Amino acid sequence: MSSKYFFLKKSIAMMFKISPIIFFLVLLVLLNNCGDKEYDWKKVEPGNLKIMPIDEDTAELKIDTLIGNNYTIKSYKVIPRGGSTYQWTSSSEKLIITPRPNMPYIVDVKANSNFDTETWLTVNETTWGGKNAKPDSVKIIIIGYCPFNPSQLIANGKFVSKMTSYAPYSVSLSMKDNDTLINHNFFNMRWPVKYLVDPGYEQKISIVPNQLFEYNGDYVTVKGQGTYNTCKNLIVVKFAVCYLYGDTLDYGSGIDSLRLQQ
Repeated sequence: MSSKYFFLKKSIAMMFKISPIIFFLVLLVLLNNCGDKEYDWKKVEPGNLKIMPIDEDTAELKIDTLIGNNYTIKSYKVIPRGGSTYQWTSSSEKLIITPRPNMPYIVDVKANSNFDTETWLTVNETTWGGKNAKPDSVKIIIIGYCPFNPSQLIANGKFVSKMTSYAPYSVSLSMKDNDTLINHNFFNMRWPVKYLVDPGYEQKISIVPNQLFEYNGDYVTVKGQGTYNTCKNLIVVKFAVCYLYGDTLDYGSGIDSLRLQQ
């Protein structure tokens, strides 16, 4: 055994006897100087980009819809990678994009259009070392939006109803007090069913509750809610015709689509 080795071993033993704390501090310094190499960000390869809804982590999105009311917002994301930046672009000025501050892998979008159109939302990734990923895109179908206008919505009032399980039939619509729509031939039974129209951005409509109508000697009520589109003279409502004790009529529920008669 060399004298140097013997001296080092003896010194360490004495140091440990004198102060275990000093010994462990010295040992920690030696371990922290083991020559770890600095991480080379330039070697990072870009990821496989997938645009997803903000609340999803696995579902890749290829197509989505958005109302062109310049109000309703949808949010999308990609899985982030350290050191990368993300660039979001739109193929149309009708789609307004706003990346999140300090979270560029998330984008908020809204649309502004009074006619139906399509656009593409695209994202690209650039790593810290300057490498670009293969871009990913999602098709956004923009549904044209016109603010609520009673006269524009029902026009001449002559509509066609297409209900689930039934052949199309003619109905007459009218407005009362600018917020109540009346369907004068609901269920093809000449029931004057009233709807409450919400003039807000989401253009919602609901059947006024507690309306009673006679059906085969019994009284029934009608429930339902849906949306309308002023631009298209279109009203779509999910409905149910129910007995007063709660049961739904056979073939008495579904979707009622009201379109202006051509």
